[in-house]
Amino acid sequence: MKTDLADRITGHPNFRDFVLPMDQLGSIVDATLFIRRDGLVVFSEGYCHPRGGLIANIIYAPDPAGRKTIFGLPYRSVIKRKGKGKEEDWINYESQLEIYRELAPESQRDKPVFAEFKCRFDLADFIGFVDHRRSLSRARAVKPEIDDAMKKTARRLAIPVDSIGCTGSLALGNLETAHDFDLVFYGTVAEHWRIVEQIYEIVKDPKRQVFELGMLWAIRFYDDWGNMICPFFSYADREEIALPEFEMRLLAPAAEIRATVSDDRHTFYMPSVLQMTQASVSGRPDLLALPLILYHGGLRGEYKRGDRVQARGKLVEVKTPGRTYTAFLCTNLIESKKL
Repeated sequence: MKTDLADRITGHPNFRDFVLPMDQLGSIVDATLFIRRDGLVVFSEGYCHPRGGLIANIIYAPDPAGRKTIFGLPYRSVIKRKGKGKEEDWINYESQLEIYRELAPESQRDKPVFAEFKCRFDLADFIGFVDHRRSLSRARAVKPEIDDAMKKTARRLAIPVDSIGCTGSLALGNLETAHDFDLVFYGTVAEHWRIVEQIYEIVKDPKRQVFELGMLWAIRFYDDWGNMICPFFSYADREEIALPEFEMRLLAPAAEIRATVSDDRHTFYMPSVLQMTQASVSGRPDLLALPLILYHGGLRGEYKRGDRVQARGKLVEVKTPGRTYTAFLCTNLIESKKL
């Protein structure tokens, strides 16, 4: 059955046009789509992955009752469901985790502490992956409206159009109703900050703000033509990645922090790594300054320098090739807020 499904998927024109074979995979970057042999579509999280493995979220699953068509087959979303009217409701992380256990129980074994609400997969189980910029280039070539929208976005943000890629269903070849664009911007941290500063100005206009799935998004916005832009940012220089390679050890399984953001350099990336000062950490009066690691993508760009933030999570020891330090880890977007 699974073999038949894989054959149907790989035989579809969108798979052939938009998905690359696994032997072409280099370094895994954030927000990359992978397709498993059983049809699951998963979304990579962050830049640090086990050897031969992948830390990811399942975003689409084959379902005969599904309302989304991918590779000619019905799929359902794992991150949102039908709400009232035309609205969609967000499926919270705890509920997503239950779905992961149902769809891929093996993905919940031997997970690192930062992957609490994520999956761990074997790369050998996948039949392809999507390259952000290649997919958007193909989408632009197929549909002139997408090409026009991307050129307008590039001009508005004063960036080369070829520095933009895409993820989400558009990256899989679903082009018919493209008006919500999950875009991946490639560049240096400095180049990305120039984009984000423009977005912060754009969303000062309430008409440009995106309120979706029950929350106001910090760096999503509506462009001049009514398209919704959901930005992701991918480091062009691996040396600038906040956490490219690390090990994490649990120090305290339940903790709370109140602290002030002193360095927001990586706030719009996944993971968001924020340097904090004036910290108050439960049970640790000695920790007055430490990094806050938000290992989820739900609050990209939310916290800025000077913000006072409260979070619940875990104290962890982070070991990188260069140093070892204590940090505060938060893995659930509903467990942090501005004060």
